[in-house]
Amino acid sequence: MKLLIADDHKDYCASLRESFSQQGWSALVAHTTDEALATVERHARELDLVLLDIEFDGEQRTGMDVLEIIRRRFPHLPVVMISGRGTLESAVRAIKLGAENFIDKATLSNERLLEVVRQAAGSASSNGTDTEAALSFLRTHGIIAQSPIMAELAQKILRIARSQLNVLITGETGTGKRLVAQAIHAASPRKNYPFVTVDIPNIPHELFQSEMFGHVRGAFTGAAQDKRGFFHAANRGTLFLDEIGELAYDMQSSLLIPIEEKTFHRVGSSEVETVDIRFISATDRDLAAATKQGLFREQLYYRLRETEIVIPPLRERREDIPLIAQHTLAQLNESAFVPKTLTPAALSLLQAQQWPGNVRQLISVLKESFMNAGDGEYIEERHVADALQSGYRITTPRSADSLGMIKANAEKSAIEEALATAKGNVTRAAALLGVSRETIYNHCRRFGIDPKQYRQQ
Repeated sequence: MKLLIADDHKDYCASLRESFSQQGWSALVAHTTDEALATVERHARELDLVLLDIEFDGEQRTGMDVLEIIRRRFPHLPVVMISGRGTLESAVRAIKLGAENFIDKATLSNERLLEVVRQAAGSASSNGTDTEAALSFLRTHGIIAQSPIMAELAQKILRIARSQLNVLITGETGTGKRLVAQAIHAASPRKNYPFVTVDIPNIPHELFQSEMFGHVRGAFTGAAQDKRGFFHAANRGTLFLDEIGELAYDMQSSLLIPIEEKTFHRVGSSEVETVDIRFISATDRDLAAATKQGLFREQLYYRLRETEIVIPPLRERREDIPLIAQHTLAQLNESAFVPKTLTPAALSLLQAQQWPGNVRQLISVLKESFMNAGDGEYIEERHVADALQSGYRITTPRSADSLGMIKANAEKSAIEEALATAKGNVTRAAALLGVSRETIYNHCRRFGIDPKQYRQQ
């Protein structure tokens, strides 16, 4: 593999070059933006990857400017941005401009850097010949797709699976984040070891560390015997932190060292234990924005997001709807007295929807439409329309922001109504909504709701 290291710190370049040489890779070096662009011009066809610093001291042109030029003139060439004083704003902008990844020198070990380079460089070697194989693999794990955007995602999932990088999966509710996490594990070298799921919102705040790391007998009231935690269960495998954005701020720091160093101790014990775990996290929240708002720790964000997978919403890949419908109906027909098919008009109605609940909502509507068709052989447009009406009416939001606002307002109203009914009792409010107390507290902090004010009503 051949790389370009573009950074104005000569010692850092020399150190990276030595590390890459030990891997059998060759590296070119540039210390200015002009040198970087000139080197790319001369060696674009032979380069596998560019490592590009954001700041070049004494220059008006930045690494971001160079990134834009490379993406415009050499779109096939993957670029990883590096910085010693990077910010979340820089990271987000770099990814939007087309960077494969963003590395903070201060938080990423040399071993992890090599993993990032391998994964990013792999994107250049992917080609259309393995597209169907990648999509076929995803289908075996319940991710039904045929669209170009999902074909690209499928290849990325397989590339990332082969690495040891911690993965952050983002996407709207119902897009299939858990399925993607399971697919990554199944395609990874850890596939023969445990895949352990942690539903963050369902863990009571006071038991979080005990559930994650285990405890020893007598550690707290009720700890009658030693207990192993999720970290023990996932050793040598994958720990999936689902809905990580719901983790309370004061609990986030407890994950920093265990994730970074793979060491921890049980509650009530000083004995340090070591594990070998890969972390995959998922959220439907904007964690970059949450860090800026002081709701999510920046250090934890970077540790969890060594690489990221963004799952597109269903409305951005409508060509997948017929295949998802066909797959769902095939499953329903296996146990049906009268097998059914969708009429063209019914399928057109499905494809016309915005699907704020994404694939999960589509499957739910298909199941209800199937029932609405009774003993008939065809699921008609009216059957689908009735299913859409009986759930919640599908509307077309003016923008993604308006959809987020609608969701937030609905969540806030539900919390307020539950607290009012429960007269400020958080435990009872949680029971009314079918969620954990921790989820109620998280939403109260998010929306500025004080449960105490409902005790006086």
